[in-house]
Amino acid sequence: MYRYTRVLKGALFALLFSLSALLPSYAAITADGPGSGVAGPRETVPEEGAQTEALWQDPASPHPLEMEVVYGYDNTARSGRILPMTIRVTNSTKEDFTGTLRAATFEPEYSPYGNSSLSEYSTYRYEYPIEVKAGETVEKKIQISLSIQVDQVLLSLVDQEGKETAGRRIRLDLNLDTAELYVGVLSDHPERLSYMDHMGINYSTLRTRLIELDQDTMPESRQELDQLDVLLINDFDTGSLDSRQLEAVWEWTQSGGTLLFGTGEHANETLGAFSKALLASPLPQAVEFELDMESSQESSEYGDSRIVLNCTEVDLKGSTEVMTKGPMEIISSTPVGRGMAAAAIYDFGDLKEYGTDNPSYVDRLFTELIGENRLNLLSSGNGGSSAGRYWEVQSLINTGNVNRLPKVGLYVTLAVAYVALAGPGLYFFLKQRELRQYYQPAVAILSLCCTGMVLLMGIPTRFNGPFFTYASIQDAGEEDISETLFINMRSPYNHSYGVSLDPSYRLFPVCDSSYYNSGTVPALVDSEDPDMVIRYKEDETYIEARDTGAFNPSYFQMERNLPNETGQGFSGEIRAFEGTITGTITNNYPWTVENAALLLYNQMVMIGTIEPGQTISLDGRELIYCATDLGYAMAAQITGASRYGQKVNIEDPDYVRALERTNLLSFYVENYFSGYHTQARVVAFSQEQKETGFLGNPGTETYGCTLLTSELDVNYEQDGLVSRSAMQKQPHVLAGEYDAARNTIYGINPVVLEYYLGNELEVDTLHFHRLSEGVVANLRYYYTVPFEGNMYFYNYNTGSYDRMDSAVSQYNREELDSYLSPGNTITVKYVYDTAGEYTWNIMLPVLTVTGRRQP
Repeated sequence: MYRYTRVLKGALFALLFSLSALLPSYAAITADGPGSGVAGPRETVPEEGAQTEALWQDPASPHPLEMEVVYGYDNTARSGRILPMTIRVTNSTKEDFTGTLRAATFEPEYSPYGNSSLSEYSTYRYEYPIEVKAGETVEKKIQISLSIQVDQVLLSLVDQEGKETAGRRIRLDLNLDTAELYVGVLSDHPERLSYMDHMGINYSTLRTRLIELDQDTMPESRQELDQLDVLLINDFDTGSLDSRQLEAVWEWTQSGGTLLFGTGEHANETLGAFSKALLASPLPQAVEFELDMESSQESSEYGDSRIVLNCTEVDLKGSTEVMTKGPMEIISSTPVGRGMAAAAIYDFGDLKEYGTDNPSYVDRLFTELIGENRLNLLSSGNGGSSAGRYWEVQSLINTGNVNRLPKVGLYVTLAVAYVALAGPGLYFFLKQRELRQYYQPAVAILSLCCTGMVLLMGIPTRFNGPFFTYASIQDAGEEDISETLFINMRSPYNHSYGVSLDPSYRLFPVCDSSYYNSGTVPALVDSEDPDMVIRYKEDETYIEARDTGAFNPSYFQMERNLPNETGQGFSGEIRAFEGTITGTITNNYPWTVENAALLLYNQMVMIGTIEPGQTISLDGRELIYCATDLGYAMAAQITGASRYGQKVNIEDPDYVRALERTNLLSFYVENYFSGYHTQARVVAFSQEQKETGFLGNPGTETYGCTLLTSELDVNYEQDGLVSRSAMQKQPHVLAGEYDAARNTIYGINPVVLEYYLGNELEVDTLHFHRLSEGVVANLRYYYTVPFEGNMYFYNYNTGSYDRMDSAVSQYNREELDSYLSPGNTITVKYVYDTAGEYTWNIMLPVLTVTGRRQP
């Protein structure tokens, strides 16, 4: 209701403002005549199709300023991402200017009482302090959140008295008709990569867009790179970048970006600044190779499209093959946080002639590199860094302290006692003593006493001011600690309020996506009061929520990186070989951690509680086979929420804590740890649920949970053999319906999958690992069951499928001899037993392969 009141007030104010504005205009025309050139305090200069729709300056101000704006990359941008903007402010007067730079934009607002489509937008305004000396020009770089379909930003300059002196309304150049893949290019010769620009990929649902960068224009913060999907570094000396630029690239990759290197003759220069973090061995000298660009990876024979290229073999840490030719890895990749780094053995500029004549190469390159699932998200317009995250974040932080819940039993007992005492109890008590004349005063006194008791009982359930619920993910490495924090800011009062936050965090709102809203975005009016103000100061980041309703949620994401000066985190040595885990893990935190577990690809080890400084042994612990991408089911086992089954009791603090931790861990697994990875992750939870480190004012009440993580290397070798997942590349679906992310099949029709085991590996043993019993029992709550039925191998000698014994889970080299292709693939047909209870979400075995590396 309060919002509609605000709308009526705003409409009335706009009408009165319009009438007041007409009076001086009419007076000016009367005094000076038409065409005299006399303008009001703001002069609007609309231009058809111009990026700057409005420009105003106050000629009466002692500080007439000029603003020039560049946004995104060369004034091109995409919504659903963080938008970098560079504002150049020129002060042509003889007086210094001190004030505030404001940037306002829309964020969609979800209305739980309306229809399913979004119908309202909230105005978010970012404020930055700015000083411009007389006769000087200051360049201010800012970053704001830009929601999907929002194409306007309102900029203004305000002096210390709060008076606007200049402003611009920017109409952003957004391509809302065609989904695009933004590829940043860092190269000394970008013209040699022009064949990659404006190419259709993923069945032409996406079109590439190259963004040329150089040493001067390369951003210095992760947020400025958020517009990009891929950063291609080719024929460029990364050693020329400064430390802030390198850190920005690495943080951007860790947050989900794809970093691609082209090498060839310039491998050492191109990979130089990242070699320590990415390379498993030094780079060899470049040599000439004759490559057939048209041949499939399964074939080792060359066709007609042969190109002689200078190539450098790149050995990445924990690499996965992306594109191969025979036994040679053409492009390999390795996970980096939520993103990945990949390297080709050649210089992409050397392929200009071939890429121009064969456009399908660019399609195949990015499809193999990024994957169809990610490309489909980008094609839908919902694959941004912030788009589509609202509902996930809401489940993390839309909770609260269970101890704040009122004790219903006590209130019921008090109500019954009051009725009994105020009715027959008090009446007969006074009657027996012949004091009935005091009955009414006694009832009044009893009512006051009971009212006081209700007020006292309600003290623990009441909030005295703004409060936060939060979910924190702290990833501790050897050198730094990366923290991602989601907060829900609320107030118990129906009026404006503000909170102070630690300025070391980078803060952006998390709002609902407007992608499915069929309505148009309204015009952004400069006189409109903002709903949310984010004010950046040197000593604090201040958030002001204006005219908000009681307990209305406001979601934000906060990020920061700190040097790991105290060595916090988890450390250890881990070896995993053919279903056996050995090694140790040490807790380097000065506090006890709970619900600890070791996560590998499709495997996990339950650990439990680890005391500060304690080292635990992994020897003899069960290696549980599961599905990493079924994050919630796996998280429920680790946190203990699976023990409750379908029983829900929100008054049980242990259940609520397990549920909160399950939500956070499943969010982490699905957003930060999905896809194939060779490293392991230790995850655990802090016992503290009232952290205040993100606050500028520690007195504000907080409640939440903190997930602690560390990445550890894993040794998969033993006695000259290597044991690894046979699913490092998604199986090729030859028939049937298969979900690669969750390793599940659907329907009653047979499913035929071709597994790629790696060309560089001489296969010794192939293992089919069934789901562990505890996982099977837990997955039934999510309507997922293990595969039961017949399994067939394709025989390359006979050209037919041979039925295999379903009880056998291991096959040696001799048994596989007829079933391995020249490209080291094996084709398996799964025929599900339809007598089972489900015909969907059928979990297949997890394959691992053991073999010896070929020289």
